[in-house]
Amino acid sequence: MAECPGIAHLAEMADGGLARVRTPGGRLSADQARGVADAAGTLGSGVIDLTNRANLQIRGLSLDAGPRLGERLAAVGLYVGGEADRRRNVLLDPLAGLDPTEIADLRPLAAALADALGSADVAADLSPKFSIALDGGGRAGLAATASDLTLLARRDGAGRGALALALAGRPLGVATEPETAVAAVLAVARAAAALGPDTRARDLAPHVVAADLVASGLAAPCGDVAWPAEVRPVFGALPASHAEGRAAVVVPVAVGRLDAGQLRWLAARADEDGEGALVLAPWSAVVLPGVAPARAADLLRRSDAVGFPPVAVVERLTVVACAGAPSCVRAREPAKGAGLALLARAAASGAAPLARVHLSACGKGCAGPADADLLLLGASDAPGWTLHAHAAPRRPGPAVGRLAEADADAILEWLAQRG
Repeated sequence: MAECPGIAHLAEMADGGLARVRTPGGRLSADQARGVADAAGTLGSGVIDLTNRANLQIRGLSLDAGPRLGERLAAVGLYVGGEADRRRNVLLDPLAGLDPTEIADLRPLAAALADALGSADVAADLSPKFSIALDGGGRAGLAATASDLTLLARRDGAGRGALALALAGRPLGVATEPETAVAAVLAVARAAAALGPDTRARDLAPHVVAADLVASGLAAPCGDVAWPAEVRPVFGALPASHAEGRAAVVVPVAVGRLDAGQLRWLAARADEDGEGALVLAPWSAVVLPGVAPARAADLLRRSDAVGFPPVAVVERLTVVACAGAPSCVRAREPAKGAGLALLARAAASGAAPLARVHLSACGKGCAGPADADLLLLGASDAPGWTLHAHAAPRRPGPAVGRLAEADADAILEWLAQRG
């Protein structure tokens, strides 16, 4: 089993091979989205996951499908081959260039970093899990995402833009200029690679990294920076600042689960209603830039008919779920399926509770570490779910109830009683 999947490096899962398609900056052309959908439908099971780092995962592949998948995705510019494929872990605020509150549009930096990491001399020695997050200082607060290295746009006392740095969530007290940002990131990557391919940012000494960056002229000390405490998801129609008279539409994706038909539908909407591009959001959503405001409401209405949840539901009820059964060998319970059913029932009822629900089929907590108002925790050695209030999978605390299955009505009733 591949430790960290890519396109050629498939992970062996209970439902077959899994490929991770990295989309640096989260941006896909409509043709690239169709390429992924077609590959998923013909080589895999047609099931596609949108990850919490804004990548796509194709499920249900045969374990020898890597070369064929690589050929298909290389034809649409999504596979670069070699060690570079798994090293382009660049997460960008999906509202970059669209958010009028942002300090800096970091899309050019995201593209430059993806290229640099893929071609750097340390690519083979760098952990494929080494991740970078870029936050232009806008409303979404992407810098709160757990990453090895985070760059957050800020303004100095003279009003000039700079990028404050954090290592594994710990601010370094230094900032780099946009023109030196790629070199600064590569310097940190080389420091990690020098300690071995399993080294992550948490293994580096923050004061040493900061001192080395300052000594090399790649960063300078900066004052205190207000780092976002949490990511703030955005859904629905968003007036955009980059194109007068156009909007961005953020379509929610229930528990990050797509099928090939839904991805093709999004590609068609990007071509017909937008500017021919999709941007993947790490909060289980897809952004369609360049939509005319008069088309936005109709596009969102039509998204319901192809299985996307209503914005009014996901703005109140957040549901996260791991892959669960039958995708994971550790799982007995169908976490994704239960999450989809819960959102569908909340939409049908017309009264979604204001809550965060996490379905984790085991204690590993693959869907994320954040606390939920209600955690449903499964186990590999027993059927059913235990219920935990204000908990996360790795620190569930005492159980407050138990369900033989994740019945949507029972979950909604539990939430209503404690709301």
